[in-house]
Amino acid sequence: MVTKALDSALDAQELGGDQRALLDLIEKLQFAQLDNVKLPQIVVVGDQSAGKSSVLEAITGTPFPRDAGACTRFATEIRLRRSAQSSITVSIIPDKNRSFKEQERMREFAGRVDGNTPFEAMMRNAVELIAPKNIPGRFAARDILVVEKRGPDLPLLTLVDLPGLVRNANNDQSLDDIKTIEALSDRYMRSSRTIILAVVGGNSDYVQAPILTKARQFDPKGSRTIGVLTKPDLTESIGLEDKFLDLVKNKDKRNEFRLGWYVLLNPGPREQGQPWPSAQERRHVESEFFSRGKWRSLPESICGAGALIRQLSVQLQGHIGRHIGVLRKQIQKALDDTDAELQSLGIGRDTPQEMRIDLVELFSASKELVIPALYGFYKNPPKKNFFRVTADPKGTPAQNLRARAAEENDRFSLKVRAHGRKFNFSTNGLQGPTDPAQQSSMKRDFVRQEVEALLRQIRGSEFPMDPKPRAVYMLFQQYSESWPKLAQEHKDNLGVVCNEFLSELIDYEWPKRMREPIRREFLEPQMRALMEKAQRELDLLTQDMNLEVQPYDPEYEERLRNWRVSASKEGAHFTEAEEVLEKMLIYYELSAKGFIRNVITQVVERHLLQGMYSIFNSVGVLGMTDDTIEAIAAENKETRDRRQTLKVQKKAIEEAKDICSSLAMRKELRMSLRSSPMRIRMTTKLPGHLPELPVENHAEKKSHRLPKPAERVQVTPVPSDLVVRGSSSP
Repeated sequence: MVTKALDSALDAQELGGDQRALLDLIEKLQFAQLDNVKLPQIVVVGDQSAGKSSVLEAITGTPFPRDAGACTRFATEIRLRRSAQSSITVSIIPDKNRSFKEQERMREFAGRVDGNTPFEAMMRNAVELIAPKNIPGRFAARDILVVEKRGPDLPLLTLVDLPGLVRNANNDQSLDDIKTIEALSDRYMRSSRTIILAVVGGNSDYVQAPILTKARQFDPKGSRTIGVLTKPDLTESIGLEDKFLDLVKNKDKRNEFRLGWYVLLNPGPREQGQPWPSAQERRHVESEFFSRGKWRSLPESICGAGALIRQLSVQLQGHIGRHIGVLRKQIQKALDDTDAELQSLGIGRDTPQEMRIDLVELFSASKELVIPALYGFYKNPPKKNFFRVTADPKGTPAQNLRARAAEENDRFSLKVRAHGRKFNFSTNGLQGPTDPAQQSSMKRDFVRQEVEALLRQIRGSEFPMDPKPRAVYMLFQQYSESWPKLAQEHKDNLGVVCNEFLSELIDYEWPKRMREPIRREFLEPQMRALMEKAQRELDLLTQDMNLEVQPYDPEYEERLRNWRVSASKEGAHFTEAEEVLEKMLIYYELSAKGFIRNVITQVVERHLLQGMYSIFNSVGVLGMTDDTIEAIAAENKETRDRRQTLKVQKKAIEEAKDICSSLAMRKELRMSLRSSPMRIRMTTKLPGHLPELPVENHAEKKSHRLPKPAERVQVTPVPSDLVVRGSSSP
């Protein structure tokens, strides 16, 4: 019966808001499913026949389904909370690796137990949703079933019940299922932040219990394991009563736990429909059992559900509190990582108009980065970190667009001056042979082999000794024939510089899902257009090289006169071919300066660099069709689902962070958690050094039997800030 199931199994526990906050913190982190945050928690582990269900029932006062396959295929989180009204709710925390649709379907499964929906029926429905019997691998589910019970007399406690360990395969569980169950248990137990509640049944020799082997494996010092013996009334029938008594008295050194052993008596079998025993009835039965026979030798502090619950509450709260500092750092990192991933996904938009607005904002933000890059002051806009503030050992970063362009311009200028001429000699000290005699020799050879031959081959109807005016232009075209190739390389190199800059900008500013679409749908066509304009401009410049236009530069005349004077002073007689060569060389050098400047200004600056300035004008977005807008900004289902999952996760992380911050401000809580690790000090040496439970005014609580003098112990009181006297608020 539901009303009977809601009966309290406990005496009122005076627990305060700090304990509630500690448990709320773990709930938020559990919901967020953070891989890198190991949660302080208590896990209930034992064989399938060890009586784990009875332990949970003793703690919660609620009967759990008992058949082997009902609720032991995955972790079940049991939360007990203080509330004026009694209630039980069942919900599911879905595995984050499930699809978003599956996660939503499981989150929607949440119900309150009432007369129309019995607890057992709701549990079975949840089990079938998480791990349907007809689906292979149902034991591999990493979803968490959450059972939350509230009531006026409940302690603040959270337990994680793990599937019962199975020794041999059976009709319901294969060998693969057994391995999966063990892997799930191992995953929880190996964490140093897990308190292991190891349940052992008194119906078989405990030396065969796999849970004790695992407890020794993952907690070799026994510092974070609490042992629980169930079915103590069956130990005598198998002839092991004394052995089990030594076990729970911590005399078995192989299975000695610093947090002690506790003994719970399982209720007897019930007829179908018979109500579950109330807390008072259970206490009466336990009191009768532990007050007779050999079990009377045990201290009251380890007998019965109440003793276990008090120990669990204190240990869990202290355990969580001692990890607050580390959790705060891990929570902040998880929040930063979640924010970064959300930012990379961008803000979700549904209609073309919303997407267009989103693109306008991104274009505006992008232009804020283009301007300082283009004009070379590299100042980051507010809250941006696009430009480096230190030198990059690998070279000028792609973000520094103007600096990269200047470097390419320098290379182009040097290449034209050094490699633009067909023959490597010079008249004014530009790169070429530095030995004057060597220069003169090379020029004489060139005059004889090239210039004189050219003059003979272009004779027309002019009189002998008349100059041939086209000879200089024709020789210049031959001498500068590599200019178009060098200019083409420079234009292409600047195109690479611009593309690398845009790539850095897009990767920094744009959501990850939009990066490839914006490149494909917009940037690549825009860059092709800019490169085509630059190419047309370059083609015009190279075509102009064929035009026979006088230099119209006084420097030309001055240098030619100086050459003639210099040649006359030396008494040399220069031929027509030598003068034609000298005129061409002067014309070449003057034209090279203009060509370099024109390529940089008219091709690179006008079309490529200034194109960077206008490429992110918002008017470009306004001119896009709806199809283009959707191709760039629309997101796929996976992105939408991932964003929604991250938002839910972020909310839980933020709530956990707020709880941590609030707890950190509690100076008394911090001091008590540091100075009082909630360990028990004993003035009377008990057999096996049994730990006693720290309970305020324990001696005044009503006892079911009087302990023997040798059993009386002195306990360390619970820190005052962890026990709120007279508090009845939830």
